[in-house]
Amino acid sequence: MWTHRPEPVSEPPVDSLPANTDLALQDIQYTETSDGLRRWMLTAKSAAYDDQQSKSTVQDMRVEFFDKQGRVQMTLTSREGVWFSETGEIEARGNVVVKTTEGYTVYTERLRYRSRADEVSTDLPVRVESVNMRLSARGMHYRVKERLLTLDSQVKASLPAGIGN
Repeated sequence: MWTHRPEPVSEPPVDSLPANTDLALQDIQYTETSDGLRRWMLTAKSAAYDDQQSKSTVQDMRVEFFDKQGRVQMTLTSREGVWFSETGEIEARGNVVVKTTEGYTVYTERLRYRSRADEVSTDLPVRVESVNMRLSARGMHYRVKERLLTLDSQVKASLPAGIGN
């Protein structure tokens, strides 16, 4: 009796990487510190690092920002993002939501965190909500340490019935 067994087909050890990707990671966590204190922590489902541009493109991103006591002050989530490792800047894109411990939630499609200025900003439309109000505007700047929000233009506000009476 004669049998023929084909040789097993070997599969590549990793999936092909996107162009300009030097390193690909799954389920990542990166913490930025300054003087021994956590400033922010980025977690993501996946990351693709481009060494030439010193940037990582991440999917399903979550960034927690900490105060000087190490408590979470603000949480940013987005569908994807880019972390620029040389500058510490982060760009969040797609279904961006920022929640603060004071009860405010910001919605937009793109935000940029500038590490040196410790500021989150966008030039796109934003919506800011809390239990007591709803704001909409075009463009915003939020200074993380000072917890100071500036809305740039086309600002509209609505308050629930009974507020301000």
